[in-house]
Amino acid sequence: MSIPRGKPAKAPGCFWVVRESICFYKTGVDRPILAIIAVCLVEALMRLAYPCFTLDGLTYTLIARMIQLFIILGLCRGQCGIEAPAPGRELLIGLGIAAGFGACVLCVDVVARLFIPGGIIIPIIGRPVVKDPLLYLLVGCIFAPLVEELFFRGIIYGWIRRRQSAPVAVLVSAVLFASMHGFLSPVQLIGGVAFALIYEWRRSIWAAYVLHCLANAGIWLVGFMYPLLDTWMGFVSLCSITVL
Repeated sequence: MSIPRGKPAKAPGCFWVVRESICFYKTGVDRPILAIIAVCLVEALMRLAYPCFTLDGLTYTLIARMIQLFIILGLCRGQCGIEAPAPGRELLIGLGIAAGFGACVLCVDVVARLFIPGGIIIPIIGRPVVKDPLLYLLVGCIFAPLVEELFFRGIIYGWIRRRQSAPVAVLVSAVLFASMHGFLSPVQLIGGVAFALIYEWRRSIWAAYVLHCLANAGIWLVGFMYPLLDTWMGFVSLCSITVL
């Protein structure tokens, strides 16, 4: 389409992406593919536009995830893993998995402390800097994990799984999930594999979502309590609190 002279072309914004997605949806295009394209476009546009705004990163992320949630539920509500016969039961299963996963991580760190001073938790996960704990709790531990589970497990994993074997779907979705964070971090890669395996087992996002939420919270809390973790007495105290 030609552009009239003297009028600069406008870059498509996030709401343009939403509008065009709805138009394509009405034409019968494969909904998961359309949702993947739309969500990725929103992510790219929001990242490119970030330097133009003065909002803090968490607030800006919340806005991006809200737009993406609207797209996902509008296009693929029945194909994103949000529906479950017994959501409460799935949440309880997620809590049990999270407790077992956390216990395994602590056990590995206890063994590592016999050979490595200070253990391996902090060197692997780092020490995230959180200026606003309540905002981080809302965005990083509640809202963002929901959108990421709907997108990476419900849509991407589900779309691949309908065409490939479970190991292929787990590996590809985990790599895509980890790469979204900027680089292939071992933490995100392991998390992506664990979340995908849980989704394959439960066929809904809720158990994986609980683990994702608590893992994000745990990464922040461990970094926050690093001085306590740096001693054997503090580490044992933390383990006791965790068990209780």
